[in-house]
Amino acid sequence: MSHVVFVDSTGPTLPALESAKDMGHFVTFVQPGDASALKLGKTPEERLRAALAHADQVVAIDHLEADLLDALKKIHADRRIDAVLTTSEPAVVPTVKAAEALGIRTTSVRSMETAVTKDRCRDALKAAGIRSARHLRVETREDALAAARDLGLPVVIKPSRSAGKEGVAIARTEDEVTAYFEELPASREALNRTLSTLVSTELLMEEYVQGVLHSAEIVANGGEIEIFMIARREQATHNALYEVAAVLPAGLNSAEQADVKDYMQAVFTELGLTVGLYHVEFIMSADGPVLVEVNGRIMGGMAPFVYRHITGDDPFRLLVQEHLGEEFAVQQPPFGSAGISIALGSVTGGVLPEGVEERIERIKEKHGPIAYSLNLSSGQHIPKQMGNFTVFGFCCLPAETTEQARARGLELIADLEEALGFEIAKYAL
Repeated sequence: MSHVVFVDSTGPTLPALESAKDMGHFVTFVQPGDASALKLGKTPEERLRAALAHADQVVAIDHLEADLLDALKKIHADRRIDAVLTTSEPAVVPTVKAAEALGIRTTSVRSMETAVTKDRCRDALKAAGIRSARHLRVETREDALAAARDLGLPVVIKPSRSAGKEGVAIARTEDEVTAYFEELPASREALNRTLSTLVSTELLMEEYVQGVLHSAEIVANGGEIEIFMIARREQATHNALYEVAAVLPAGLNSAEQADVKDYMQAVFTELGLTVGLYHVEFIMSADGPVLVEVNGRIMGGMAPFVYRHITGDDPFRLLVQEHLGEEFAVQQPPFGSAGISIALGSVTGGVLPEGVEERIERIKEKHGPIAYSLNLSSGQHIPKQMGNFTVFGFCCLPAETTEQARARGLELIADLEEALGFEIAKYAL
């Protein structure tokens, strides 16, 4: 029996605790009071209590950054820790720092910080001659306008570290660049406490790379990476920054998959990423894969449920095995089926009509979801989507092929729009 410690979680990845327990391990959950993805996602208390029942102990700390290491030292003294990991974006760097300080298997702090800090990551790739979007650091509106002229419009403006697309914008004109900086003080002021600690005040501007957004789900495996899934990321037609869905598998041909593997191996080798599961977003451009960002955690949302449906394998078991340094096996394409995980966001916001609960039940009966999170009730206010943290639900559907999954996703969205009475973010086929 190994001792596996989880630091924070998202709502959809809470089942990782049960997976670790089913593997026969002693499970500890560290619950931060401030910077928590569970709080960002407004995880219902009853759902959290049910998940934490699978932990052998729960340790509450007030502050993630300040208190984690001391808490882990005490836990380690009572029962030696064999693996410490997280599925939560705010906890990625603090967890690696604590693991390194305790001598527990982990990627180095330097490598992780470089990987998740976008300008440092791009600097490293550029220096190594690895394909990357051209970028410039900017501080002021004047810097940004000059950078936009250098890079060529459109451009992407983003914090060097962020989460859920917070603070990210596509500027297609110089007026839009100016508007971004005029609105910047107010947008920073509006960030909640958790996001304000995670979203950097340092900015960079990147060229806008044409192509389809994808993600590679990667096991670091001591530096010799294994890609266990490539997903197509469907972007909203009304705002390309919002990801409406993840389609698994992506439908790339064998040559494209090999190109992605070679590219990601070069990226991981240069960055020195050796331990953990990573969710790496990239654009499949005319010249090949171009990195968007490295996330030092397992794939988010409800995509793990779709992966399990397609392969029959539990990705959370893979996560635990990797952090313990155990041998593992992952299925390789072609896969015999497909699926889609849809993040539901309202384009305008609205109030749910009377009888919405019955309408939702009829939709679930019609579409037969693999998994879902649709805690909706009559009269409930649904906010306008402003990023990944303002979606109002998730739904995962099975399919035989990638293209069927994409079509089924739009059919579900159309039925939900009719039932809820407002426009839902959608993608183009």
